[in-house]
Amino acid sequence: MLPDSAQLLTTLGSWTPRATDLLSNEGNILHAVALSAILWPRFIEFEEHVIRADRFDLENFRQWQESTGHKRQAIESVLNHVHIYDLLPSNDEAPLEAYEYLAQVLLRTWKAALGEQHPTRQFQFHYATEPDDYGPTVYVWQTPSGVPA
Repeated sequence: MLPDSAQLLTTLGSWTPRATDLLSNEGNILHAVALSAILWPRFIEFEEHVIRADRFDLENFRQWQESTGHKRQAIESVLNHVHIYDLLPSNDEAPLEAYEYLAQVLLRTWKAALGEQHPTRQFQFHYATEPDDYGPTVYVWQTPSGVPA
């Protein structure tokens, strides 16, 4: 179960525990759309791989093919992972719990997005956080049987 967002907003110093109030007074559409693109990215298929469209670059893909021995799961895991710390400017005062909350939300939305965009494929999701990874991190790749026959 996810932590209470109202409590996190208060911990982070919000004047209100209600996300809708905070956004309607201080948010902007640019950041809302950018966040939506992170939470619900477009995943493309390329040579039996499923990769975030915003991360696909043919030359980079080929380099990962070579360096991983063409292992699909390794390529997808690298190209489809996101470190929550890399999404936002550094904030040393924000508790790890807030970043972990964002990662858990991202994990859930990516599961739904992949289910909608690639319903015949199966995926493995992995979540890691400190000290095992560079902050809260979400990974996704197809299972070995993920590619439809």
